[in-house]
Amino acid sequence: MKRAIALAVLCTAAMLACEAGGVTDAGLPTEEHEGAGTGATEDMLPELFEDRTLFPTEFADPQQDCVECHEQHVQEWEISNHAYAQKDPVYLAMVKAGQAATGGKLGQFCVQCHTPTGLANDLTPVVELDDGTFMQDFSQLDEIGQQGVSCDVCHTMSEVVEPVNARMAMTPDGNKRGGIVDPIDTDAHGSVYSELHKSPEMCGSCHAVVNPKGALIEETFGEYARSSAAERGETCQTCHMPAYTGRATPDAPERELHRHTFVGVDVSLLPPDEFPGYDTMRELTTELLRSSAEFSARYAEDSGRVELAIENKAGHALPSGATAERQMWVEILVRDADDNVVFESGTLDAGDDVRDGIHGEQPGTDPQLIYFGQQMIDIEGFADMNDAEKATARERASENCISIALGAVKPDSGLMPVTFPWQASWQCNYLIEPDETAQAGYDLPELPAGDYVADIRLLFRTFPPYFLRELEAVADLDPEVKTRLPTVEMAAERLSFSVR
Repeated sequence: MKRAIALAVLCTAAMLACEAGGVTDAGLPTEEHEGAGTGATEDMLPELFEDRTLFPTEFADPQQDCVECHEQHVQEWEISNHAYAQKDPVYLAMVKAGQAATGGKLGQFCVQCHTPTGLANDLTPVVELDDGTFMQDFSQLDEIGQQGVSCDVCHTMSEVVEPVNARMAMTPDGNKRGGIVDPIDTDAHGSVYSELHKSPEMCGSCHAVVNPKGALIEETFGEYARSSAAERGETCQTCHMPAYTGRATPDAPERELHRHTFVGVDVSLLPPDEFPGYDTMRELTTELLRSSAEFSARYAEDSGRVELAIENKAGHALPSGATAERQMWVEILVRDADDNVVFESGTLDAGDDVRDGIHGEQPGTDPQLIYFGQQMIDIEGFADMNDAEKATARERASENCISIALGAVKPDSGLMPVTFPWQASWQCNYLIEPDETAQAGYDLPELPAGDYVADIRLLFRTFPPYFLRELEAVADLDPEVKTRLPTVEMAAERLSFSVR
């Protein structure tokens, strides 16, 4: 049977994107379907969903079916975050916490991108336990489902309905779709040229996420769409699947191919012997991050200020992805002629947390912190508002966002900083937009006359330790995970200056 499997058009519980509605250009749910996924039942599901559950669909196993002819691509994919997607211990802990916290209403929202083949074959049920709590049962996942975003997820993709919340369709009809214009016939499978596979929309299907309340959890595709990279015709694949000349199979002609390591900012936080490419991906990620920003510093003698310029060289915001969990910040240590530290910012507390105005053991003790990321917030009374009131509340929330060093939101604004994406109804963004240069700095007017050296570093990590500790408490995340979390030095500069 040849049929398309529409993933995000399956209106399972708490899945935002339903067949009845759409998503606006701003990435917000339309009135037709906002919250529509909070109470869906099996008899409300589209016909394609019913067809999928009645007839299990076979997908290729990269390590069994694909590797014989495409060894290099499989070896690259094996160390990638696509292969890691369903093995990531932080993701698994978040699913556990989210299902429990929402009473199962999180539904299939996360797995639609983390194991699309598992969802397609109905192997990721949400079940109620004897004590009344809910969990997602991954024990039924087959080997292919455990491989996350495997070869067939991309190479059977036939349509992107909208580049958000996995609103795409896979058609496992025996044909493998790809960007080679004149594929050679093979007995292994049909080969079909697909313009979609050269487009950014393909990536946007999972790299733009809006939660059921309308909070923008991941905005990478939208950021890219308003960048000069998009205007120049560059795509996600340009940077994250760089081209090279090679053979797709041993007997194929030489032609332009693309890397399948899908290098981004995430790396495996499993023990090194439990997922391949531990050191290789850290090296590739560091290289990518260091190419993403241009960093400079100067001392302005007239104002007594160290001034920084951070130019975004990426094709999206910095940082990007699940930005509430990303941390990019500046560390500065100013020493006098006797090597005494006379000013510091961006240094960590005893729990390795940035000393912003909310988190960790010393919140609010770094008022000049220069920080880039996102703080998710919940708007008081949001659930009882109508659509117009929610739109107004979001506008007011954005107006009431302040520096995260000072607490992220204005006091008495009716906004509450939250930790997890299912809690959020909006967000405060502290991002460097694509093609922009952030101008920031430190006021040092009280330094006495003398000579000084400032060591300044632009740093990045994928998760804050307070976030991982919370998952340890509510979802039994292994405490060893946070010991494997790397902090990447994106740029560094030593600045010598004198105060007269």
